[in-house]
Amino acid sequence: MLDYKLLEALDMVVRESSFERAAKRLFLTQSAVSQRIKSLEEKLGKVLVVRESPVHATRAGEKLIVHFRQVRQLEAALAEQIDFKEQDWQSVRLGVNADSLAIGLLDALAPLLESERLLLECVIDDEGYTLDLLRAGDVAGCISTQPSAVTGCAVQSLGSMPYVFVATPAFAERHFAQGFTQTALMHAPTAIFGNRDSLHKRWLGERYGIMDDHFPCHQIPESHALFDAVCFGLAYAAIPYAQAKPAIASGKIIELASSERIHIPLYWHHWQKQTQEAKRISDAVLAFGRRALPSQEASLYLNAL
Repeated sequence: MLDYKLLEALDMVVRESSFERAAKRLFLTQSAVSQRIKSLEEKLGKVLVVRESPVHATRAGEKLIVHFRQVRQLEAALAEQIDFKEQDWQSVRLGVNADSLAIGLLDALAPLLESERLLLECVIDDEGYTLDLLRAGDVAGCISTQPSAVTGCAVQSLGSMPYVFVATPAFAERHFAQGFTQTALMHAPTAIFGNRDSLHKRWLGERYGIMDDHFPCHQIPESHALFDAVCFGLAYAAIPYAQAKPAIASGKIIELASSERIHIPLYWHHWQKQTQEAKRISDAVLAFGRRALPSQEASLYLNAL
């Protein structure tokens, strides 16, 4: 039989990528956490974590962590069935894209988080990669561009997120006086979230034949700061329309080409076996989609990778 105290230590070490931080979260000494991992490894005869910085799980360790998190989900469901209420705050871990947070996802979740005493832990990644987090058992749900569910999970459409290409009037005059041409796009500085931000790179490649390393690019891994870079006249960028709309209305920035709007379909993925709290989280995320994301109709539609 597995000792779930040992599995809890394994899960926390991998979550925190550190024995020291895991010890603080578990209110144990670092040596105690290390001993629990060692005991589990000796019992199973397998190395479960790679002890380098950052600490991460081996394949065997990953399988144990997925099992542990699924058991925790089942325990929570059982607690609801027998009307057992936890007094402490509970954590919920979701895989989300930064742009969903920027246009109101947290607003949709806030009432539920407060009423149910839930602590939200957002794992932020590009929407093309968040499903990997759910597949690995690292999150309870995720927002993704992938329309197909993974084993043991369900998927529901959220709508599509429209992006507009924007810049300040002065930037547009300086770099796009002749329009949105291949030459202009190869020389005008843009801004993206990071190397895993595939939307802008794919658009340049598919529409204009411009490869990754053939255009100047700022990397700013925070949605509001990236938008600020546009408003400061440092770059043009693809920005969620809901985020850009007030600044466009005020004349602070302009849309560079309305024919080049991109609509990205988004989907909510979650485990099929859900607690009542998890179901309410799903309901809140779907409500966010109905309110903030239009139906999937587009002037330019980029399929998921």
